[in-house]
Amino acid sequence: MATVEKVSGKDFELIYPLLEQLNSSRIKKNQWEKLFINHWNSKTDNFGYFLNEKNNAVGFLGLMFSTFMVNDKKHNFCNFTSWIVKEEHRNESIKLLLPVLKMKEYTLTSHTMSSDTYFIFKKLGFSDLEDTLVIIPPMPILSRLSKNHKIIINNQSIPSFLNEKDLKIYQDHFNLDVHFILAQTQYDHCLIIATRPIKKHLPFVHLHYISNLNVFSECIHKIRIRVCMQLKASALLVDKRYLNKIKIPQSWEYSLPHPRLYKSDHLTKKDISTLYSEMLLLNL
Repeated sequence: MATVEKVSGKDFELIYPLLEQLNSSRIKKNQWEKLFINHWNSKTDNFGYFLNEKNNAVGFLGLMFSTFMVNDKKHNFCNFTSWIVKEEHRNESIKLLLPVLKMKEYTLTSHTMSSDTYFIFKKLGFSDLEDTLVIIPPMPILSRLSKNHKIIINNQSIPSFLNEKDLKIYQDHFNLDVHFILAQTQYDHCLIIATRPIKKHLPFVHLHYISNLNVFSECIHKIRIRVCMQLKASALLVDKRYLNKIKIPQSWEYSLPHPRLYKSDHLTKKDISTLYSEMLLLNL
């Protein structure tokens, strides 16, 4: 019978053979290793739990911890990055979840689900976070483009425009493989944090954070063409809940195979983003 142990950074080589079973050819070993680094100086000293049988990892539940401001208050997050157990130990899978379910002070999130894990998490009281992506291709409506709208992409001047909250988020993600976009109107601005994943052999720009939805909506016609052209992408992707029922012209919706999930005593789905997750580290 396997025992449950905390995962430390030095356990990567022990656990990597399990991750290879989840692997697609586009996720390299050095990307998986990013899940075993404390990118955000979390006080929690582990990266999940694993099943240890005779010094072999036969199961792994990856976790990523972070703390950041939501609604002017600090909140603790625990994000599930991966869950894999060897077939002969599947009856012990739930052992990996038990320590996490005791962490009542954390908002739990899971952004990359399989049909099996979705069913289990729902039984454990998780709620649907998101089931739809909005696809925004680079098709501007020229009459609405404004000379007063300015789009800055990956420029070192961006931090100078940010408030304390957004500056912290910017700094937390600065060393990751992400793109920073600043949309400006005459009176205000919006910080956008994005990745550039490849899906179905096409490059997209996935928006993980939008700091000011009003500015984003006002500037969307310029954002969609400038960002897609500069980052060489076929379209923008954004979780539907980020848009708060705002309809983007010339866009369409795509249903996720399995909804993202969350469990929280403190926050609603509108308060939760895909920042501080494997979505950015693995460029998913």
